[in-house]
Amino acid sequence: MAMSGLSPSAHPGGERWPLLPGAPDGALKPLIVVVHGHGGGAVPLLISTLLQALAQRRGAPVWVQALTAEPLVLPPHQQLLLVPLLLTPGSHARTDVPAIRDRLRAEGHQVTMLPFLGAWVPWLQHLRQLGSEMGCSVIVHHPLRAGVADRYLGLLSRAVGLPLLRADAAPDDLDHALPLALAPNRMTAHLHASEGGGLALLEHTATRQFLFDLLFALP
Repeated sequence: MAMSGLSPSAHPGGERWPLLPGAPDGALKPLIVVVHGHGGGAVPLLISTLLQALAQRRGAPVWVQALTAEPLVLPPHQQLLLVPLLLTPGSHARTDVPAIRDRLRAEGHQVTMLPFLGAWVPWLQHLRQLGSEMGCSVIVHHPLRAGVADRYLGLLSRAVGLPLLRADAAPDDLDHALPLALAPNRMTAHLHASEGGGLALLEHTATRQFLFDLLFALP
């Protein structure tokens, strides 16, 4: 992946994030980005590379907190935007991320917590466009418990205009599926093995660029 191509033409922070105040001196705030992570706290390369490029372009720190890793130790007295790169409102978004916010505040940081990525209207609009351009017939997702996360799937289906299918119910010969996963995982590997294939979202150049622009626009 050639991340050097990720270069926004402008900084539309006021347009995309009108309710988030910027720093008094106009400097961009450090970000602490929450990702699911792999075993041992590993961060998928697609995500880590994108965030490294983002930090360089913003000229401000972008720290990554994997949910599978030990808590980050940050320099004191930071003004942070907490950005959960999570696609559904499961227990990680509803419990783990607020716990990270509370811990950071207890350590003396000022923290503004954003909603999880899957709730961002521009992101949902992008998924709809991506699914249409790819000719997708279905979105495949990990099983979710009944309740808030499960009900979210109905909203997602309406927003994207596609039916949803649980990964554990997907047939081996499923064609034209869009997996609900930022980076490659076991679900995308299973879909790759089928005839129709199924790239993770950040394996699409347009989606990498779109997410980069959204994060770059944060104040």
